[in-house]
Amino acid sequence: MTQSVNSPSSLSTNQRLADMWNFDRQVYALMAAWMDVGQRMAAYHAIASVPWSKAYERSATLADTKEGDAEDFGWRKAFDKWRDIANEELISNLRSKDFLATQREWLLAGLELRTRQQQMTDSVAKLLGVPSQHDFDELTRQFTELRREVRASIRAQRDEVEGARGIATQPGKG
Repeated sequence: MTQSVNSPSSLSTNQRLADMWNFDRQVYALMAAWMDVGQRMAAYHAIASVPWSKAYERSATLADTKEGDAEDFGWRKAFDKWRDIANEELISNLRSKDFLATQREWLLAGLELRTRQQQMTDSVAKLLGVPSQHDFDELTRQFTELRREVRASIRAQRDEVEGARGIATQPGKG
């Protein structure tokens, strides 16, 4: 007796079709994570641009030099003063609670997006019957452990041979 591909028992046993219902949820979760990253990035850029505006406002006073000062005030001195103002504003912004909170939220959103991408990749790999990143990571871990064991075994054999030679070659012993 052969089962039809669309019979309920074949759907529950056929892993490829049984996992399809979960695929659309993963797509929506991935899209939501992507939009969240975009929103967090916009908030981050808004806060990161504040010190440049403040530096511009503060540097506008550099143009208000008197005639006598203007002769001694070259472009290098003007740039040095503007750079000092910009550095001061940037450093104070980087240490602000708003900047740190926004940066933390952006990082967390990025990590969430990466997790959702990996889940989607794993689902597609499973659906297509190809190895996933987790499979490659596990294989790499096993390979690394085997290399360590082989090196330790070679080292132990070498030490054993050198130890046997050392005892036999010493005069008065053996």
